[in-house]
Amino acid sequence: MESERVKPPRRHDIDWLRVILFGLLIPFHVAIGVYWSTYGTEINPNVDEIRERDQLEFVEESNDYSAESVTLTSMILHWMHQWRLAALFMISGMGTAFAFRSRTWKIFLKERSQRLLIPMFFGAWTMGFAGSVILGNEDMSPIGLSVSFLLGIFWRSLIFWIPIFGKLIALGHLWFLWNLFQYSLLMTPIFHHVSANPSGGIARFLKSFFTIPMGLGILLILPLILTLTEILFKPWFPGYIGVGYEWFWFFIFFAFGYMCITAKEQYYEFIEKRRMNITIITLLFTVAFVWLRLKQHNTGVPYVDGGWLGNDIVHDKMTIIACFIHSFHAWFWCLTVFSWGAYLLNKPSENLAYLNQGVYPFYIVHMPLTFAGLRVATELNLKNYPAVIFATLFVIMTCWVFFEAVRRTKATRFLFGIKEQKPVIKISGELDS
Repeated sequence: MESERVKPPRRHDIDWLRVILFGLLIPFHVAIGVYWSTYGTEINPNVDEIRERDQLEFVEESNDYSAESVTLTSMILHWMHQWRLAALFMISGMGTAFAFRSRTWKIFLKERSQRLLIPMFFGAWTMGFAGSVILGNEDMSPIGLSVSFLLGIFWRSLIFWIPIFGKLIALGHLWFLWNLFQYSLLMTPIFHHVSANPSGGIARFLKSFFTIPMGLGILLILPLILTLTEILFKPWFPGYIGVGYEWFWFFIFFAFGYMCITAKEQYYEFIEKRRMNITIITLLFTVAFVWLRLKQHNTGVPYVDGGWLGNDIVHDKMTIIACFIHSFHAWFWCLTVFSWGAYLLNKPSENLAYLNQGVYPFYIVHMPLTFAGLRVATELNLKNYPAVIFATLFVIMTCWVFFEAVRRTKATRFLFGIKEQKPVIKISGELDS
C-alpha cells in the first residue's frame, strides 16, 4: 500500500537509549548505597571503613542524593544524576509524540493509565513491602507480615499523591511513573490538538525552535527556558524524587522530547550536523558543573541541589550562575546522548524488542533487589568497587529471572507494564514506553 511505502524508517536509537538509560539505574542505585549510604548503614558494605575515618555522621545525615562527598566516584554519581533522568523524561515525551500518530486521546489516556498507574500501584504494594522486609523494618511473624502487607496497600494508596512525603514513603523509586502520568495528562490537550492539526499554529510554533538561524533555538532558547524554571522554583525547595523545582524541570524536558519528534526531520538533521559542536559545548559545561559542585562543597550553599532559603538566600549572583550552569549542563548532555545515539544506535536488533519489554519489570523490582544485593555484599565483607560490581551483577541476574517469570502470563504482563506484542505492523517510530 502507498501509505506503507512512504513511512519513514523506525528510530531504533531511541529504543536503545531507553534500555540503556533505564539500565543505568541499577549501578547508580547500588553505588549510592555503598558510597552515600542512601538506604542506611545496615546494608552499607563500607560502613566500618567510614566509621574508622570518623565519618559516620556523614553517612547518617546524608541519606539522599545530595551527599556532599566530592571524591571521584561521588562526582561521577553527581554528574550522572544531573542528566540521566532528564534524558529519560525526554524519551518519554518522544514516545507520546509517536503514540499519538496512531491513537485518539481517549485511547492514549487509557493506555497511559494501564501502563503507568497499574504498575505503579502494584509495584508500591509489593516491592515497597519487599524492600521494607529486606531492610529489616517488619515484624517477621506470619501474622505480622500479613497485617503489614494489607495495611501497606491501604495507606500507600491513600498518601501516594502527597508531595515529598507520599512519594518518599509510599512510592519510593516508582515516583517516576507518577510524574510521567501527570505530565501525560496535562499535555494531552496539546497532543490531541497537534495530532488533529499537524499544520496548525501550535505545531508550527513547536517546530520553529528547530529552524531559528545558527541553531539558537536549540542551543540557547530551550536551555534558557530550563534555566528560568530553576530561577523561579529552585530557591524554595531542593529537587528530590521529582518534587520541588524538579517537578517543573522534568516537565519541561518531557515537553521538549515531544517537540523533538513533532519536528522530527528538523530535529534529526540538527543533531546530525552539529554533533561535534554539541559534544564540545557539553564538555565545557561539564567542567563548569564540576567547578559548581566543588563550590557547593566548599561554601556549604547547595548551588546544585537548590533550597537556598535555608541559607537565607533567595537569589544572588552565584545562584543565578548555578541555575544557568545546571540547566545548560543537563540539556547539552541530553543532546550529546541523543546525537551520538542517533549516529551509533539506529540499528535493528533481534534483542531490542526483548530488552524493551524488560524495562518496566527491571525498573519496578530492582530496588528491593538492590537492598538484597547490598546486604549480601555486606555479609561477604566486600567493600567499594568489588561491592558495587557484585551487587550490580546480583541485581541484574535476579531482575532477569524475575522478568522471565512475569513475562509468561497475561496477568503478570499487565501488572508489570509489559506491552503486548501485536501481530500488526506498528506505525514507524512508535516507542514501547
